[in-house]
Amino acid sequence: MKGAWGLGGLLRKSATRRWPVALLVLAPLAHGASTSLASLSFVTEEYPPYNYLDPQTGQLRGKAVALLEAMLEQTDTPFTRQAILYYPWVRSYELAQNKPNTVLFSTTRTAAREARFKWVGPIARDRVALLAWQDETAAPLSLDEAIRQRLSIAVIREDIGAHALQEADYPANLLRPAIDNRSALHMLRRGRVDLWAYSDEVARWIADQEDVDSEQLKAVHTLSESRLYFAIHPATDPGLVDRLQQALDDVRAEQSVPEVIRHDD
Repeated sequence: MKGAWGLGGLLRKSATRRWPVALLVLAPLAHGASTSLASLSFVTEEYPPYNYLDPQTGQLRGKAVALLEAMLEQTDTPFTRQAILYYPWVRSYELAQNKPNTVLFSTTRTAAREARFKWVGPIARDRVALLAWQDETAAPLSLDEAIRQRLSIAVIREDIGAHALQEADYPANLLRPAIDNRSALHMLRRGRVDLWAYSDEVARWIADQEDVDSEQLKAVHTLSESRLYFAIHPATDPGLVDRLQQALDDVRAEQSVPEVIRHDD
């Protein structure tokens, strides 16, 4: 989907000092315009059950999508799901790093990513693990043991699983980049890799959608347990970030989206 919306026509401050009264009136208007959530663009990828494209309807669905919709409704911001850009993870991630006022979701918040974005959340708790196919390398193991056995691991570039392994100095020649999560799943089940580094919950959802027995997936090592957030380009107006966080807090307080993860989940 390629759709975006924004707010144009921002008021400019006068360069002259002849109209002090007018400037006093215009200043708060300009500030109000700059903190309109309508100036944000949203981008996502396939990461069910939080955000994904429904294969039957072609529409974006998921807990995070419903949450965002409720947040913008809470602030009376015009919005439709069709306005969300839907790209592969790598493209979405790069866009959120390079274009101000861009919001990427759902994104794992890590120390390595902390300074790259501003953050609104949390959306949910997520567990990233090394997944084995039941008939292959299915016993629990440490990263040191995986390295000793020279086990190959399917990863998605710029994904949290890939980052965790790189930070742990897992040998780069044992990492096998996959185009997307479905490709990684089939690499694992066909024996092209020994393990897959990905969200346990999301991997099982993908398997069910692909008519693959998700019970055959076994988590043999936990890479991280963290939370998902809305990640926002760091040059974005702090007022927009604050308003988005307040909208999230208000929606949670009202419990207006039943399927949304609560703070203590």
